[in-house]
Amino acid sequence: MRRAVRRRVYVCPRRKADAPIPEFTREFAVEASAARVTGVGSVNQVLSRAPQGVVPRLDGRQILPLPASATGRPNGRTDAPAGASEILFVDPSVSDLGTILANLRPGVEAILLDAKRPAARQMALALEGRDGLDAVHVIAHGAPGHVNFAAGEWSAATLDDDGADLAAIGQALGAGGELLLWSCNAGAGAAGSNFIDALSCATGTPVAAANDLVGSPTLGGDWKLNVKTTKHAAARPPLTRGGIMSYAAVLAAIEITVSGLVPSGLAAGSTTYFVVDRDHGSIVGNISLPNMANRAFRITVKVPGGSTGLDVGVFDEAGKFTSAGFTVDVPAPPSGAVGQRG
Repeated sequence: MRRAVRRRVYVCPRRKADAPIPEFTREFAVEASAARVTGVGSVNQVLSRAPQGVVPRLDGRQILPLPASATGRPNGRTDAPAGASEILFVDPSVSDLGTILANLRPGVEAILLDAKRPAARQMALALEGRDGLDAVHVIAHGAPGHVNFAAGEWSAATLDDDGADLAAIGQALGAGGELLLWSCNAGAGAAGSNFIDALSCATGTPVAAANDLVGSPTLGGDWKLNVKTTKHAAARPPLTRGGIMSYAAVLAAIEITVSGLVPSGLAAGSTTYFVVDRDHGSIVGNISLPNMANRAFRITVKVPGGSTGLDVGVFDEAGKFTSAGFTVDVPAPPSGAVGQRG
């Protein structure tokens, strides 16, 4: 019999909705409802061809084997340590996965998310039957008001779509438990505050997030969550001190713009186009466009920081990539940028 766990009841304040982000130029706006932007880091193609127990790093510099404890298990689950009271969900789009999974604090169990299924659904299923947890950690790329998963994003505008799964995540936490978002800038500014308030309401639990870079100190990052919905003590990172010092990336996303004309000669419906980093040989995002020949479009897409040599196109059944010839505009890095990877 599952033991009863006392839970806080949250009264969710009324909040101002996020301003909509324009995704299409005016001439394409009529078709906007037929198109879908799936967000950062789709690695389905890469993961489907990877050897068992090997996960590609999204920055593409090398392919790192997972720790032995993570191989051969659904979603790359590591062995649950005795008395595990914290669960860490890691998105496959983050860099340096090997360092993360090999340097967990005692009491932390890690689960590597699948790029093919909604993150909240996977978390809810993994947490089924668990309760009284001290923390649920999430490591993924982020931006103000957003956590970017390979299968899509969380933002104030998307949380209603995952309502039942987010509530299930909250039910796994104990009375003092928290949902901790280790994603760059997810809690920054008004968008960040609005987002974590909405997420706290959706899960029924306290939420903490960062308002700056998360990750390597040498790249300007740290492992502190400074934005919280309640006055909890400082959140402990899921990594050991050695893991924190060894982790060699930051968890920031950047926003690029893809524009052009929809190709002609396509069957009715829509086509998924992959954003690839040619310099590092990796897939970093995807978009889906309705097959309306020669219609102009302009879409913003979040990709991991440090992505270079970007191109957009399709893969055939053999895995061969063909560029669609779209224009990709990447924002210039600000003065004092934090390095090559994000």
